[in-house]
Amino acid sequence: MNTKVQFRSTFVNTRNVSNFAALMDALQFSRGGKDDGDERLGCVWGRAGRGKTRTIQRWAALNGAVLIETVKSWSELDFLKKICSELGVRNPAGRRGKAFADALEALTIDPKVVFVDEVERLGQNYLEIIRDLAKLSGGIFVLIGEEELPYLMKQNRRMWSRTYREMEFAPASAADVVSFVNQTTGLKLTTAAMNIIHKASEGDMRIIRRDTINLVHVVNSMNRPGDISADTAKIAVQAAMRG
Repeated sequence: MNTKVQFRSTFVNTRNVSNFAALMDALQFSRGGKDDGDERLGCVWGRAGRGKTRTIQRWAALNGAVLIETVKSWSELDFLKKICSELGVRNPAGRRGKAFADALEALTIDPKVVFVDEVERLGQNYLEIIRDLAKLSGGIFVLIGEEELPYLMKQNRRMWSRTYREMEFAPASAADVVSFVNQTTGLKLTTAAMNIIHKASEGDMRIIRRDTINLVHVVNSMNRPGDISADTAKIAVQAAMRG
């Protein structure tokens, strides 16, 4: 009796994950202090579906960093209160100046890395708040967003000149597809199957994940052990498209 193939939800170290880790190493190695006037800002951007959020969530959890997931309707005070809350400030102040001071004090005492996701939705005033907190605390802030984020930051010369590192989350590579399928299912793709799944995904990790799950269903339902052929990959991709 053949053992059914299982999909295991596991974190896969893609090329983007490795590049992100290198970026964070560089930011931390060159970390400034509040007295040297050399704050550390980072910019990480790329289209949705390339694995930014999951990569950053994992890094933050492993390294004790703070992740701020923004809300479009936030006022500047809401933003500052959220930063305070994530930094462990109890009962954040109801005034912008005091909330800023509380956040600054918390960062100075415990200089955590702070990630801010989708800040491009909020606008330039929020970039200024981040820049001031980074400058006065000597802390590391990394802004996360989609393709418009670098453009928004470049419009603010003071912000961009203080951005120490930037990185694009590029489309997933064909090698990433092979690694993802193998590490989550144990299945091995032929070159033709790899190319089919990679082309269908257009580099989107969410689509690669979806097609891999479909691949498991196809293999189990049709009892097709061994290396995954092009025909099997086509069936998995087409099933996803129909769904």
